[in-house]
Amino acid sequence: MISNGWAAAEAERAQSRLRQRELKLRALVSVASVMLNKHGYEGLSLADVASVLNITKQALYHYTSSKEDLLLKCYERALDLAEAAYDHADGAGTNGLEKIEHFVKFHINPNAETYAILDNLGALTDEHRKAISGRAKQLEQRMRGYIREGMADGSIAPVDPKFTEFWILGSLSWMPKWFDPQGDLSADEVAQSFITLISDGLRPRG
Repeated sequence: MISNGWAAAEAERAQSRLRQRELKLRALVSVASVMLNKHGYEGLSLADVASVLNITKQALYHYTSSKEDLLLKCYERALDLAEAAYDHADGAGTNGLEKIEHFVKFHINPNAETYAILDNLGALTDEHRKAISGRAKQLEQRMRGYIREGMADGSIAPVDPKFTEFWILGSLSWMPKWFDPQGDLSADEVAQSFITLISDGLRPRG
């Protein structure tokens, strides 16, 4: 009994340490993503990231091995968020258009996590670039599926699925470049404007 209790306590401590590391890594990736979107890969500095987090650059290396590794982590997190958005849309939407709307709301809301725009793929190693590009293309197919679903259920007018997917994801992916959470428009207002533009453009006429 005592032995089991000790083992359980040690396991809880290990889980707690793991959770703390995950939270710190998420904070690191969030800060780095903001800096990437604002300054690009060339303007990303590990020293600046450490300064924002109020830690030493040496401490930063406990969570990332290099600038390229940090870029990879930011892109992996961006794709994780995209996948979570699709999963959310699948459960919340009842037709193709609604799923697109819920996908947008997942990314644009007051509590949405910052994601890095995938515009510095050339800075990754060949192996990492292929992995990120391949996963991104797989996820894009889910948006194309919503568009086809919407055409089939009547919520979306006949359109070219590939072009429409480029239009929606291209517009959404560049939002972090210009949207200022402290600006005149709130996240909810931006989301609603974005959804209105998409919905008005996709709904059947007449």
